[in-house]
Amino acid sequence: MMRGLGRRIVTTAVAAVAATGWLLMVSLVAGGQSPAEKASGQTLTVPQLAAQLVDDDVETRLRAALTLRKLGAAAAPAAAELVKALRDEDPRVAEQAMWTLVFIGSPGLAAVPTLTAMVRDVDEPNRVTAAVVLGLMKTSQADAVAALVEATRSSDVQLRRAAALALGALGSAALPGVTPLVRLTTDTNHEVRQAAVTALGRLGGYAAPALPALRALVGGDDPNLRPLAAAAVRRIEGEMARPLGPATTTEALPPAATDLPEPTPPATALPRPPERPPLAVPSTVRPAPTTDAAGAAAPKVRTGVVLLSQDKPRYTSEAAARNLTGIVVVQVEFRADGRIGEVRLVSGLGGGLDEEALRAARSIKFTPAQEDGRPVTTTMDIKYRFVRE
Repeated sequence: MMRGLGRRIVTTAVAAVAATGWLLMVSLVAGGQSPAEKASGQTLTVPQLAAQLVDDDVETRLRAALTLRKLGAAAAPAAAELVKALRDEDPRVAEQAMWTLVFIGSPGLAAVPTLTAMVRDVDEPNRVTAAVVLGLMKTSQADAVAALVEATRSSDVQLRRAAALALGALGSAALPGVTPLVRLTTDTNHEVRQAAVTALGRLGGYAAPALPALRALVGGDDPNLRPLAAAAVRRIEGEMARPLGPATTTEALPPAATDLPEPTPPATALPRPPERPPLAVPSTVRPAPTTDAAGAAAPKVRTGVVLLSQDKPRYTSEAAARNLTGIVVVQVEFRADGRIGEVRLVSGLGGGLDEEALRAARSIKFTPAQEDGRPVTTTMDIKYRFVRE
């Protein structure tokens, strides 16, 4: 009976998600204290409420979970007890504990391993809610991401939909989920298809490998997907670099390098966006081609490095005194693990500008290049142009 009740609660939760269009749930129950507690003016402390989460009486446990949820971030000291409550025999208590863990911020991340196990448990009544909560927590834990990816293949429509939306909230951590999300854009259920397209759009530049599939949907037969796909394409393309013609050497620039590096050929030059959105830089990596069963080279899907931010190189007083202008070229290793590797000077100008270019290159935050959905290490030359006002 409890299992059936849990399933009805989950269905209600998912319906609320559909109504809002995102993973935001409104409070399901009002009031936390019993009438006797209110009449006596008694106010329970967080430790007292945490202790009630293991009470033998299920209604006492439920009231405690509800009250802690209403307290929001103030319930953080009860994080350990709330994590244990995720496995309460009454799914209502477990569900309220989940939402409380979302609201208390970083202490709630202790629940990620348990929530991950719940997503994988086919008999778990709060399985869909667990997927929703992982997205709201914006976890970057690899096992949680893997569980959400696995959930995209579930026979449960609501779980597939929740997993898609959750992946769309995870940013760079969701890179392993881009290919599964592309697959879900052709799901048999229209809500799942819409969730997958929406999620890819929210991932922005991280979803660059999905552009061919999304462009096909823009011109496809599904009138509900066309506007969603068009919006997703616009957002992804808006976070990617667009090729420019050769920059003129007479262009007046501020007394510093451009906000973002300019890669040398065969990579295309990067524009100088006003607010430095994430930019995709074509990769120069050329791994050995694989072959298919017939011996022909199998095409690989490659995406470039996505530059997120970096420190701005400074035009030094020494360079100003010597009237130095020109380009500093730095070779940078963009590692598959998301860290900058070896950085070395290829050609410089002196006057402290070489050091500034090296410092800026080491500060770059980026998303690794990918090949067939897997991060790969890329080495490329970056140009920094220094021109006096």
